[in-house]
Amino acid sequence: GSSQFQAAQHSLQPLDDSTDVTSVIKGVIEAEDSAIAQYNKLIRLCDGVDYVTQDLCIQSLADEEEHRRDFIGYLTEYETRAI
Repeated sequence: GSSQFQAAQHSLQPLDDSTDVTSVIKGVIEAEDSAIAQYNKLIRLCDGVDYVTQDLCIQSLADEEEHRRDFIGYLTEYETRAI
């Protein structure tokens, strides 16, 4: 990869406790939130200009929103078990 790349998603960096599933799930949800925000920006930028790209972004946005719902469900399940 590029030597200029700097990781910005600190919540997805390796954890000291590799069995901390709750933190991993929270990191994935944060990444999904970022992806959703980015797709929404792209959808707005493409509006009235590039409908093909806009449609692809809308489809990808739906996928990311589904992933986010799945991981919120996983988080709820793990937090309930921890009680």
